[in-house]
Amino acid sequence: MTTTATATAAPLPAQLSAPRRHRSPFTIGIAVVALAGVPAIWLPFGYGISPASALFDDGFFRLWPLAWPHLLAIPIGAALLRWAASGRLSNAERWCGRAFAAGAWCVTGSLFVEPFFNRNVPSGASDWMAFLVPLAILAGGAAVAVWALRSGRAPDGLDAIVMMEMAYLPNVALCVQAATGGGEHLQTGAYAVLLTAAAYGIHVVAVLSGRPAPRPV
Repeated sequence: MTTTATATAAPLPAQLSAPRRHRSPFTIGIAVVALAGVPAIWLPFGYGISPASALFDDGFFRLWPLAWPHLLAIPIGAALLRWAASGRLSNAERWCGRAFAAGAWCVTGSLFVEPFFNRNVPSGASDWMAFLVPLAILAGGAAVAVWALRSGRAPDGLDAIVMMEMAYLPNVALCVQAATGGGEHLQTGAYAVLLTAAAYGIHVVAVLSGRPAPRPV
């Protein structure tokens, strides 16, 4: 007599799976707070300049590498709301999210390559710190996003959301440094962006700190 056993993965405990449960208060709260990044596109960040004005009013080729990644707040907000409503993203939505994230990483990454081509490399310790901190966030975010994609810790399209969130964060660090470098104060849009970045960071940590999603046997 032969007995066949079928292995079934136990469900995740509530305290570990809450960030992955689409109608949990955590997920809905993050989605609502993260929407602050959408109006921030049109609010002044510093020097009276908003990301939208940097793209369209002040000359597209002037500040667009700093401004373009702010637009990620729109697909991230839409993806968070979609995931909160249905608990998953479609394949097309996932690939769009990954493409947006990759585009933002390339745009932000170009800001770190350009000084070496223009022979305008950082000189003092403070300049190197201002250069290396966002670069570390950029590289670390890319590594975390790849790990999220491969480890199964961000299932059902959460990996695309995590990738976009991680692509948003290094640009925030660059923009804060650019806005405060001349002794100016941050403006309304900057605080909305910082609130959004905090929500993204909390969401990423909460999602990736759980156990890997059960894989089919």
